Amino acid sequence: MRIFKKYAPLQIAKHVSAFFKGYFYIQGKGAFRFDGGKVIIDASQDDATRQICREINRSIASFARA
Repeated sequence: MRIFKKYAPLQIAKHVSAFFKGYFYIQGKGAFRFDGGKVIIDASQDDATRQICREINRSIASFARA
């Protein structure tokens, strides 16, 4: 599990795409799970948390296009 002290979508996207499966924690935001190189969006998450997941997944998708 990696702990990020601040929310930096690009840095987190690089971590997720490099390790492919696992967990990470953003201080002040909570814990997140990723599998298959994408952050998992659970139905039990609130809107702000889902938005963070979507933003990180968009950053990962931009790596694939480049």
